[in-house]
Amino acid sequence: MPEARSGEMRAGSVSMRLYDALGRAVAILGRPLLPLLAVSRVGAGLSERLGELPPAVRALAGRRPFWLHAASVGEALACGPLVTALRERWPDLPVMLTTTSLTGREAARRLPGVDAVMLLPLDLRPLVTAALRVLRPGALLIVETEIWPALLRAAAEAGIPAMVVSGRVSERASRRYRLIRPLLRDTFRCVTAFGMQTETDAERVLALGAERVRVHITGSLKYARLLPSATGRRSLPGTAGRPVVVAASTQPGEEEVVLEAHAALAVEQPDCVLLLAPRRPERFAEVAALLQGRGLCWQRRSSLGEGVEARTQVVLLDSLGELPTLLGGARAVFVGGTISPLGGHNVLEPAAAGTPVCFGPHTENVAEAAASLVAAGGGAVVRNANELQALWLRLLADPDAARAMGAAARRVVEARARVLVDTLALVERALP
Repeated sequence: MPEARSGEMRAGSVSMRLYDALGRAVAILGRPLLPLLAVSRVGAGLSERLGELPPAVRALAGRRPFWLHAASVGEALACGPLVTALRERWPDLPVMLTTTSLTGREAARRLPGVDAVMLLPLDLRPLVTAALRVLRPGALLIVETEIWPALLRAAAEAGIPAMVVSGRVSERASRRYRLIRPLLRDTFRCVTAFGMQTETDAERVLALGAERVRVHITGSLKYARLLPSATGRRSLPGTAGRPVVVAASTQPGEEEVVLEAHAALAVEQPDCVLLLAPRRPERFAEVAALLQGRGLCWQRRSSLGEGVEARTQVVLLDSLGELPTLLGGARAVFVGGTISPLGGHNVLEPAAAGTPVCFGPHTENVAEAAASLVAAGGGAVVRNANELQALWLRLLADPDAARAMGAAARRVVEARARVLVDTLALVERALP
C-alpha cells in the first residue's frame, strides 16, 4: 500500500472514528455481561470472539499465513478449492480460516489444507489489531461480502493486502448498506481488490463507494467447489432401481408444498422415493411430526437400518453433510428457501451433479445462477405444488428429457468454472 494511503488510514475518517468510538462504548457497557454470556449458549466460543488465539493459530505467527474469512457453512465450504489452490501455488504459506458462526467453524475444520481455524474476533480495533500483530498474515481474503471496518482498516494500516473474493451483494443487503454508505466508502478504501461474482454484484459494490479500478468480476467460488465432487452418483441403500426426487434445504411452509406435490407421484409412480432435507437440523423433529401427522410411510435417514423399505414413500434426511453426495442419483431436485420468500439457497449443487433443478420465484440470493439455469433449460421455476407436481411427473415419465435437462444444468456450471484461475490471479497481483 502506498505511503500516502497508509497515512490516510492512520488518520482515519469521521465515520471510522465514530465506528471505533461506538465499538469502545459497546465493549465497556457489555463487560459486566461477560460472566453471564460465558455460561449461556450465546457465549459458545466467547474467548475466541474476544481475541484469544487458539494454540494452532498462534503456531502460525511469523509464517505469513493466508487469513481467509467465511461467514458460515456455505462460505466455508466454498473455500475448499481456493485453499487447495493457494497451497499448491504458495506451498510455504499456511492457511488460517476464521468464521462468524460456530457451525461454520466446524465445517472449516474439515477442509483439507487448512492449518488453523477460529471464530472471528469481534470487530473492535484493539482485538483485531492484536490478532494481526501476532499473525502478520500475507493477505486477508474475505469470502463473499462480510464488511468488518475495524479489521479492514487495521489490515490497511499494517500494510496487509485485503481482498474480497467471490464477492456478493444482494439487493436486500445493498438497501441496508446504503444507510451506512459514508462508513462503507471509507472502509472500501482499505480493500486492495474486489473479486465479485457477477456484473450486478460489481455494480452494487461500486454504488456503495468502491473505486472502479479495484473492482473485478471473477465469478463464484461455489462453481469451483462443485465440479470435482459431482462426478459420482450415490444412492441410499434400498433405493437402487427406484426413481428418487429430492427436496433440498426446505424452509417452514415448503414441506407442505413438497408433500402435496409428491402425493401425485405416489399414484403415478408408486415406487418413487422423496428425500426430504430441511435446511436446519433444529427443524428435523418438526418435519418428522408433519410426516407422522399425514399418515405417510416414512423413515429417518439416521435409523434406516438395512436400508429404505419397499413401502417407504419419504426419507427424512436428518444426516449432516450427506445431501450433496445424493443429488447425482436423483431424477430431479427442488431447492428450498424459494417458495417461502427467503431469497433461495444453493441451486448450483444439483446443477453440477447433472440433475434437473427447480425452485420457487424467490431467488434473490442466487439470482444470477437461477436465471442462467432457466435460460439454458437446466432449471425451472415452480410457484406452487401443482407446478412442482407437473414438472416432477414429466421428468419421471421421460428419462431422456430428465437427462437432457440435467446436462444443460451441468453445462451452466462448467462455463463458470474459471473462477479459481481468475481469483488466484487477483491474489497474486495483490501480494507484496
